[in-house]
Amino acid sequence: MANLDSRRSRAALLATHVRAARRADRERLVELLVAQLREHRIRTPRARLARAVDGVLGDARRGRLLVATIAGRAIGLAALSFVWPLEHGGRSAWLEELYVEPSHRGRGIGRALLRAACRVAARAGAAAVDLEVDAAHRRAARLYAREGFRPLPRARWVRRFGHARR
Repeated sequence: MANLDSRRSRAALLATHVRAARRADRERLVELLVAQLREHRIRTPRARLARAVDGVLGDARRGRLLVATIAGRAIGLAALSFVWPLEHGGRSAWLEELYVEPSHRGRGIGRALLRAACRVAARAGAAAVDLEVDAAHRRAARLYAREGFRPLPRARWVRRFGHARR
């Protein structure tokens, strides 16, 4: 059975194509982001997500969106935002989202998206890629550790402003 699962995973990965997102992908990107955020109980309104996607698709200086497709249908994404943190001494990338639809998980697609995102960040001149992992999401933490990421001994905090909630 393990051999059969391994062959299926390999076949799924071979059928998967990771590429830069295009404007034509907008609606599907928003759908995938809504699904990702809902899994983490984050209720960002769909219209705000759509504006954020438009902002990245419209200005490559803000970041990059990558999609993983099977037979032309987007089944996963990676979202990078570019920032200028002092601790890295210049431009770096923040991996905001890495998402694969549940029915396609466990087949190496997340790893392919992560590797592609790291290549894109490096080519864009980023000194590092930062990310966060939900404390209960051990599977994601293992993926990041296997790919060379390490946890930092600090917590991420946020303060939202009223105008940002709309």
